Amino acid sequence: MTRFGLRALLLVSLPGLSAHAATTGTDHTSHPHHDAAHPRAPAAGTQAATTAKKTSSPARGGVEFLHVQGTRHAPRLARHIPLGAFGNRSEFDTPFSVSTVSAARISEMQATDINDVMRYEPGVQANSNGASTASGSSVRVRGLNLDWTNGYKIDGLAIPFWYIDLPVANFDAIQVVKGASAFMYGFGSPGGVLDYRLKAPVSERKLSVEAGYRSDSVFRQMVDAGGALDKGHRIETRFVFASEVGNQYNDSFVRNLSLSFTTRVRLTDTLHWRFNSFYLNTLQKGMVNTVAVASGVGAVTPISGRAALGAAGSWKTNDLKRFSTGFDWDFAPSWTASLTYGYTHLDERFPSNQLTFTSADGDYYSQPFQQTRVLTYHQVDAMTQGHFRTGPLRHDVIAGITWLRQMFDADAASGTTSAIEYGNIYSSRPVLTNASDYNPRLYRYIDYQQVAPFWSDTMSYGRWSLMAGARYTDYLENDYASSGQRTAAHRNNPVTPLVSLSYKVTPEINTYFSWVQAMQSGGQAGPTNVNYMQVFGPIRSNEYELGVKVQKKRYSGTLAVFRMDTGAAYTNAQNYYVQDGMSRYQGVEAAASWLVISNLNVNASLAYLDARYVKAAPGYAGHRLEAVAPFQAALNADYRFMAIRGLSMNAGFNFVSGSWLDAANTVRLPSYIVGNVGAAYTTRVGDHQMVFRAAVENIGNVRYWLSRGNMNIFPGAPRTVTFSARFDL
Repeated sequence: MTRFGLRALLLVSLPGLSAHAATTGTDHTSHPHHDAAHPRAPAAGTQAATTAKKTSSPARGGVEFLHVQGTRHAPRLARHIPLGAFGNRSEFDTPFSVSTVSAARISEMQATDINDVMRYEPGVQANSNGASTASGSSVRVRGLNLDWTNGYKIDGLAIPFWYIDLPVANFDAIQVVKGASAFMYGFGSPGGVLDYRLKAPVSERKLSVEAGYRSDSVFRQMVDAGGALDKGHRIETRFVFASEVGNQYNDSFVRNLSLSFTTRVRLTDTLHWRFNSFYLNTLQKGMVNTVAVASGVGAVTPISGRAALGAAGSWKTNDLKRFSTGFDWDFAPSWTASLTYGYTHLDERFPSNQLTFTSADGDYYSQPFQQTRVLTYHQVDAMTQGHFRTGPLRHDVIAGITWLRQMFDADAASGTTSAIEYGNIYSSRPVLTNASDYNPRLYRYIDYQQVAPFWSDTMSYGRWSLMAGARYTDYLENDYASSGQRTAAHRNNPVTPLVSLSYKVTPEINTYFSWVQAMQSGGQAGPTNVNYMQVFGPIRSNEYELGVKVQKKRYSGTLAVFRMDTGAAYTNAQNYYVQDGMSRYQGVEAAASWLVISNLNVNASLAYLDARYVKAAPGYAGHRLEAVAPFQAALNADYRFMAIRGLSMNAGFNFVSGSWLDAANTVRLPSYIVGNVGAAYTTRVGDHQMVFRAAVENIGNVRYWLSRGNMNIFPGAPRTVTFSARFDL
């Protein structure tokens, strides 16, 4: 018997492409989570069959220790993960940049949204603050905003992410894939895709309860229960309930309730049925919809995230229902198949205000604003994967088809009213809101339909492997006016190829070159544009990536050099949103982790991005893309105290360089650096584990702006304190 636990976690806890998803601190008895046409794979985190059980010794640093007989956990990059049309494969063998942040890591950081989860990821930049505005938290990947329609997933199935936040308590992991997202999942932003993986069913019975606090007075609770319903462990389940209720630091109110239930039933030894469900209901009061900067104002001095920008009477509700069901079938040796149906429905209602700064010193005008969105998705995925040999070549083949129908109903009354109030954010709060006169008039705004067969073949010979694949998409989009009349129809039948070549210098060093084409739905003019809600046609892009991935015993790292050309979209001098010309994104991303000593792990990441309009209207060509920081850096460390059993600390910072707020490159967003610290203490009460955690975000109380571009700004979170206590029954 060997004792194994925190050392493996530290080896693999790189906050970049080579780490995050800890192999400890989660349910080792659980089976791989299957959904979105991902067939079964070897259990994550194992290299061979093992016999494991939880030790009765106290865990250290919030990590469960195991007695493991026979073998040790696989390195982080060697673990198999679901990757859409790539099937299940290891991150180490994937010829693109992939990063997975586990539930254990999320708890360590005391993260509450994806901005927190992705704070140390190279090439991932926060561009809004969900606690500051009701627009939710969101990120851009390699300079591009993710597609609101297809860029966010739950278990690999598309969900509408129109200005919402998903509570992190319901998810086993949050995964970001860069560059290859369009081949993996169809139409979407070529920058990347972000996939939330629901907590998977478990075999052994478990029950955890958690309570927490976030300043100023938001209280949260969580119950996580699961286990087999029969003695033969043929029916496995998992249920999670989470809530967050209270007053936030910017004089707003939030109530988030979320439920998830997943089950897996072994019908036969080779056939499994699964059902996954997720429900979210939110209420937000006193939060602003949009914050903009008026033309000619220039740079606005950063304000505290505590500033009350929303009219006190405003409110917003989100009601999200999502479920999926399907089968996994091992129909032959080395061959599996899966079939999945998914349904998602989002009802978003939002009477509020829109604030526009008219001076650098906080003067503003505010107008009542309302918007309503109802989106309904139906998706069917079918896929098979397996391998065979032809002479010396091994073929890993994947083939499948996706059908996706998306219906988007909008509000004919969306936008601002003519009423205007003036004030200064340092002395007054907006009052006018559309809440008392809210009367939405829904109409079919857009409907999309995709039918997309895909295939890929990875041919391996010795240290070399060549992947070739393609996705054919029959894409139909209809756009409508509020009268019900169809105003445009976009039909495309693109073939988007994928080619990559990999060479393993050693079993621990993998180099690769990849090229992929992608298609994404056209943009939509925002609420501050003259042509608000105008819809544009699809955009094609090309991306090239050269990279290396290293996994050693005491250190790991990744390096990627990339270039992407895609259609340009921006707001012109007349305040019209247009798609015109071409944008180029090229840069370098690097991440590394080093186990300095047995109880100290240091992680670092860097990203440089040159994002420009290379073809655009006169006056814009050669300009940098708005709100895209050219340079990012992060450093963090985890330390486990040897003298105090069960106590650990972590600290880190992330730096984001200055960027331009507008396509004309006349308004500058300043750089910022934000530091965070946290601590955890694990003890036992009888036979049960108890974990106490505390964290401080933005410890220096730095004032800074986040931005999605197009003269929109959001104040970053101020100093925020969180506490939590978890008890495992």
